[in-house]
Amino acid sequence: MQEISADTMFQEWADNRTRPVYCLAGEERSFKADALEKLLSGFNTDAFNFSQYDGETADINDLVSAAMTPSFAGGTRLILFKSAEKLKKEQAQRLAEYLQNPSNATILLILLDKKTDSAELIIKTLPASAALINFAPLEGVQAAMFVKKMLEREGLSASQEALELLVETAGSDAMTIKNEAAKLSAWRHGGKKTLEPEDIMESAGFSKTLNPFAFSNALLAKNGPLAADLADSMLREGVEAVGLVVAAAYITEKLLKVKKLSGDASGKSSVYALGLSPGYYRRLLEASKPFTPEKLLKNLNRCLEMEAMLKSSSGRDPGLLVKQLIFEITR
Repeated sequence: MQEISADTMFQEWADNRTRPVYCLAGEERSFKADALEKLLSGFNTDAFNFSQYDGETADINDLVSAAMTPSFAGGTRLILFKSAEKLKKEQAQRLAEYLQNPSNATILLILLDKKTDSAELIIKTLPASAALINFAPLEGVQAAMFVKKMLEREGLSASQEALELLVETAGSDAMTIKNEAAKLSAWRHGGKKTLEPEDIMESAGFSKTLNPFAFSNALLAKNGPLAADLADSMLREGVEAVGLVVAAAYITEKLLKVKKLSGDASGKSSVYALGLSPGYYRRLLEASKPFTPEKLLKNLNRCLEMEAMLKSSSGRDPGLLVKQLIFEITR
């Protein structure tokens, strides 16, 4: 098996130098979906030379039989196998047997979205003639560059601080970044002014005058009185109480995930699965130390309960509910 880039794969297909097996793996599904669309657009996917299966429902014997059957038109048959990581153990082993000697008359395109035992078996048994294309989550700098590219596509520009802030608030998932860029484009209505951090926060519904990270920083520091004062200020500026609860839930969920990763032997290599830069991960790791996983899970559940309460017609003072939550999760 040879690991290649997506661009190399596209060039191979354009030059008609295809392989019997391509495995598109990794958690960045948006890029994977884009690559798949590009591949299929250049292939004649009719009923005689194209079929697709899903790992949750597929009968691997049917897939292998189709792979071993020459195309009726005499060309190359293409088989698309989505969510292959969902295969049961026996089915994955049957696929592994086929992969040891795949048909040269067929292109088997395997998509793996998550790391499972079946996914590991598939990758391990890929033949020497196969190609592995890894769509890994974007890292901090990569995510900022992708944000810049998406904003430019929408006719917008942004300062480096604004790019980094958007990544830190929205995460590094490509589809989320695309959506945020589209939202900023609609919000600016064709304005040409360079986006600054305050523009990112205003678009997200946060305070325009306060430090955008002041509230979350206070929560991370377990400084309940400061977080409550900042919440009061933001509520006076018109920030919705439910927005503050969502912000508290967001940072609490990040702390919980980081806490779990820190106790996992694979945590160091899995940090980018959270969509965080290494620096931000270390900062969250330090902030998570005073909390147990049980306390963080309890805090997250309280955030969800409070969000539901605020969205209902309880008649209670939203400001008091937010303060109650703040002191509970920083206690």
